[in-house]
Amino acid sequence: MGISNKKTRFKHRGRFKKRVLATVVAMAAIGTSVSAAHSLVVPMLIDETIEDRAAAVFTYQNQVSGDLAQTIVEAESHDLPLLDALYTVEEQLNDACSPLQEAGRRHIEGEQLSGLLQIAVYGALDSCAAKSEEVAYYVRMARSYSAKMTGGAQAAAWN
Repeated sequence: MGISNKKTRFKHRGRFKKRVLATVVAMAAIGTSVSAAHSLVVPMLIDETIEDRAAAVFTYQNQVSGDLAQTIVEAESHDLPLLDALYTVEEQLNDACSPLQEAGRRHIEGEQLSGLLQIAVYGALDSCAAKSEEVAYYVRMARSYSAKMTGGAQAAAWN
């Protein structure tokens, strides 16, 4: 009996060593990949055209968010049935643009942006811009629907 216990114990030790080795190799590979991605993307982020585009997308997304918030308040005040849809697109917009929002918050507070956040911002630019356009369309539709449901008084106030 004692021999079989030793074999099991040694068998587990071998597995543990293999797992440790696999973990070390995986971490080294991830570190190399992140380092390579960082060295490829950071020079692109230094380019002012990308910074200008990020600022433009950030500004537009904030304008759309403001319009959406105003539309939600108006829809709530008239108890319109499109509130769930508006809340859903608001959540989708926040998800798509969260790296830009975080970078904007840090920039406003005077903090330095990490390389990973810069990479996340670069990766989120297209999806945030597209989602902002989509939400702006939904806001226009919601305002049109609201104007029809409330007799047109909303349309004059929003235009």
